[in-house]
Amino acid sequence: MSTQSWATIHPSALADAGRPLQPVSATWRAHGAVRYRCPINGSFVLVTESAALTKLARSRTRLRCASCNEMHMIACEADDDTADDIVGTSRSA
Repeated sequence: MSTQSWATIHPSALADAGRPLQPVSATWRAHGAVRYRCPINGSFVLVTESAALTKLARSRTRLRCASCNEMHMIACEADDDTADDIVGTSRSA
């Protein structure tokens, strides 16, 4: 497997890599799923993929949003009575 040079990477990928990640609070749901609100479009996203859930068990991780296709920094909160109060904050202007 050969490595590609930086000249072959599309410029939009480099622009996206330079942008700050969107921090998002998430809560654990029934049967081990995780739910969060996308800070870009406000949609609720339910994460059920086992590989993503394994990464989320480590408190904070980067995850590509299924709703807007952007990368967010997901931080899981403790499972408590405020599970419906999920707020995502955007750091971009």
